[in-house]
Amino acid sequence: MGIEKLKGSLLSEASEDARKIVEAAETHVARMVEDERSGMAARKKEADREVEKLLEEQRNERIAWARLESKRILAEAREDAIKGVVEDFFDSLSNVRKTPEYKKFLGKAVAEAAAELGGNVSVHIVKGDKPLLPAIKGAKVSEGLEALGGAIVETTDGKIRIDLTLETLFEARRDETRKRIYDKLFGGK
Repeated sequence: MGIEKLKGSLLSEASEDARKIVEAAETHVARMVEDERSGMAARKKEADREVEKLLEEQRNERIAWARLESKRILAEAREDAIKGVVEDFFDSLSNVRKTPEYKKFLGKAVAEAAAELGGNVSVHIVKGDKPLLPAIKGAKVSEGLEALGGAIVETTDGKIRIDLTLETLFEARRDETRKRIYDKLFGGK
């Protein structure tokens, strides 16, 4: 019976060792599964954060683009409005020659230019404006100017010329005029 007892004892110990090894392995596997689950949860959480970050970046980028696009559209609309006013202004210049202010402007500007050039000058004006000019000593007046109004005053030899046409005067003040139009239309913003 000693061998049977020894055999039984060894089998019992082996079974106990095997059970402990299996328990340890199962515990180890359970820990690994739990670690993997928590790692997977952490990776999922990190992936969710990354997706949120990318979505936020895309959202911000689209908002920035939309703001830029709206500013561009607004600037174009303002530019169109200013161009419309400038065109209306040029259309109204054809009627300015009929006003008393034009007569005062033309007379004063031509007289000052003639005095500045020394008296003997040629004055070129638009047909029909001759009666608007005061008598200027030494001035030869011709009515062949192709312009909306105003005059060109030059020395008789043609070396020095003062351009007082409405178009030239407007061009000289174009930026200032555009700024004033902008201020009137949009409140100086």
